[in-house]
Amino acid sequence: MTEIKPLSWTELEMLVNDLKKKRTNKVLTDVETKILKCIFDDKTYRDLAEEIRTEEQSIKNAASSLFKILSEQTGEKIGKSNLITALSRWKLQPECNQKNTNYDGKFSGAVVFTASENKKEQILTLLELLRKITDDQEMTITDIEQGSIKLTLKGSQKSLEKIESLFKSGDLNKISGDITVENVQFTEDNCLAFTIAGDVNADEITYLKSTIIGQNLAESPKQLAEESSANPLIVKTVSTNEASKEINNKLIESIKKPNFPQRIIRRFGRIHLKEANLSGADLIEADLIEADLRKADLSGAILRGANLSEANLSEANLSGAYLSGAILRGAFLSDAILSGAKLREANLSGADLRKANLSGAKLSEAILIEAILSEADLSGAYLRGAYLRGANLSEANLSGADLRGADLRGAILSGAILRGANLSEANLSEANLSGAYLSGAILRGANLREANLRGAFLSKANLSGAILSEADLSEADLSGAKVKKAIFIGATGITREQKQDLIRRGAIFGDNSNDRSKVLV
Repeated sequence: MTEIKPLSWTELEMLVNDLKKKRTNKVLTDVETKILKCIFDDKTYRDLAEEIRTEEQSIKNAASSLFKILSEQTGEKIGKSNLITALSRWKLQPECNQKNTNYDGKFSGAVVFTASENKKEQILTLLELLRKITDDQEMTITDIEQGSIKLTLKGSQKSLEKIESLFKSGDLNKISGDITVENVQFTEDNCLAFTIAGDVNADEITYLKSTIIGQNLAESPKQLAEESSANPLIVKTVSTNEASKEINNKLIESIKKPNFPQRIIRRFGRIHLKEANLSGADLIEADLIEADLRKADLSGAILRGANLSEANLSEANLSGAYLSGAILRGAFLSDAILSGAKLREANLSGADLRKANLSGAKLSEAILIEAILSEADLSGAYLRGAYLRGANLSEANLSGADLRGADLRGAILSGAILRGANLSEANLSEANLSGAYLSGAILRGANLREANLRGAFLSKANLSGAILSEADLSEADLSGAKVKKAIFIGATGITREQKQDLIRRGAIFGDNSNDRSKVLV
């Protein structure tokens, strides 16, 4: 039985958007997207209603209308409780991509290409390459004819149509390296014809058929070749491990060549490059969505504008890599090394960066909304103007980090080390800084409204002009802190003695207590 893998958030949003568009010719509304995210995050409609400040019933009505469309499109009753499981299951069915067609799960066709040497190795490499391009691991070769090598392919209609489209655009020859594809076309029985130029005699065809397709050697190789088209052959499963490894090795070599056309990598969804050495590689705008790059060496690689959404980069070495403008939404970067990496304007929203080394990294204006950075090393990192709303930075090391003007609303910084960090003008409203170490930190003009600073160590911190209205300062250490014109209106957890001391140093509490004539000496 095929294991049903739950949809990721990106997959769920895209799939529901496509289903709605097919039914109504309209894309998801902002409210519908929020409803989906609410369900995906296992939250209640009440939570969402409070978040977007609307009536709970209006959310239920919008959800009901959306579920009705999904039910009509999938043929299964869909509601809040079974949304993700039902769509995950439906996505595996052929009709997910071929709705309302006479689709039997398999199509076949022929492909013509030019082979130089080691024809068997090239054909197997080509087959595995086509599987990767189309993400169709069940694609097989059902026939091989002589002359120009003619392969008959069997696979899903979608995958074969994709190959035909790549051939027409000229991209297929670029991808296939030393194998030149001369022709691709559908046959009368919906097979895909692939012809490779090159002289191949009957004996060679016999060998290729027997080793690739799995037909036994016959007494008369010539007769076998002549009868091949009249008796289509079923391909045995080709071992993909070694073939995949070989293709990946060749791909890695190609990527590192000076004039490699980076965008071609977009053809390889979910590519496996675990432990690959891609240091210094040029991967500008490469599409590496969901790529497996665990422990890969990408030090100094140029990944400007690359799409690494939901890629697995755990323990990868990205030190000194150029990732400006890269998309790393939902990427997994735990224990990764990003020291000195340039991530200006990179999108890391929802990325998992637990224990990652980002010391000295350049992250100005990077988007790290709801990213997980707990225990990460961000010492000396440049995060000026970065978007870290809702990010988890608990116990992270941000010593000396530049966070001027950063958006840290609702961020979790409990236990974080911010010694000497520059947070001038940063927005930390509703952030959790309980137990954070902020000794010597610069928080001039920072917004700490309703922030949780319980037990925070703010000794010698510069809070001049900062807004701490309604902040919780229970057991916080403010000794030696600069608080001139800092606003503490409505702040809690401050003792009478602390309040008097803060007023002496220029803090503003907004009541009669600021009348210095009434301050006890």
